[in-house]
Amino acid sequence: MRSLKLITRFYTGIFLANFLVTLSCIYLLRHFGHSAQKILGLLFWYKIITIAGLFYTSVYYRKNELYYYQNLGVSKLQLGIATSLFDFSVWVVLMLIQLLIGIPSSIFKLSLVSVLLVYLYLYSRE
Repeated sequence: MRSLKLITRFYTGIFLANFLVTLSCIYLLRHFGHSAQKILGLLFWYKIITIAGLFYTSVYYRKNELYYYQNLGVSKLQLGIATSLFDFSVWVVLMLIQLLIGIPSSIFKLSLVSVLLVYLYLYSRE
């Protein structure tokens, strides 16, 4: 349970960037419409590369903070695997919803605004 809290704490620092990449993939699927299946491979690699890039930059800029997690028993590998799997699973679920039933633009915009507001609120509390 403690490990999950620590991983969640680490993930909050990169959540916004990862979620914005996910929303951009959903937008591209909406934009391409019926020919969206042609770009799924491209979006898959786009997401994989951004997950790796964001994790690398997060580790690079939070070098000293990683000692905190390591002292409490959570390694860099555990942080990377847990956050990447969670983010990729959220991406897969949202992509499937978009492909199968479509996400209305009002819900899409509302989710974008609400995530930004919650993130700004949490950031201002620190």
